[in-house]
Amino acid sequence: MNTKATATTKTAEARACACGTCHEAVRAKAMYRPGHDARHVSYLLQGLVNSYADGQPVTKALINGMAKELPSEPLRAKFLRAADRLVAKETEAAKAKADAAKEAKAA
Repeated sequence: MNTKATATTKTAEARACACGTCHEAVRAKAMYRPGHDARHVSYLLQGLVNSYADGQPVTKALINGMAKELPSEPLRAKFLRAADRLVAKETEAAKAKADAAKEAKAA
């Protein structure tokens, strides 16, 4: 009696990279081309930078909503750390700008 399982070959369907910028084909088990996971995080961060440049408020809800677009918890954590740094930098820049305007007005 033959109890060995026969190997079945699956045709790997190519799908697009999940970074949102290249649409290159990736293998069936992969989500991204090599390095494109970081590209996806950078793409989302650029959206936050654009929001600041347009004068739109950047809230925790917006940041958390963008983080949900990422497929894994480590990528979400990477994005959230970078977003926190960006928010701190922008807050500090806004405070410095307000202080400079206040000093110019007092002089």
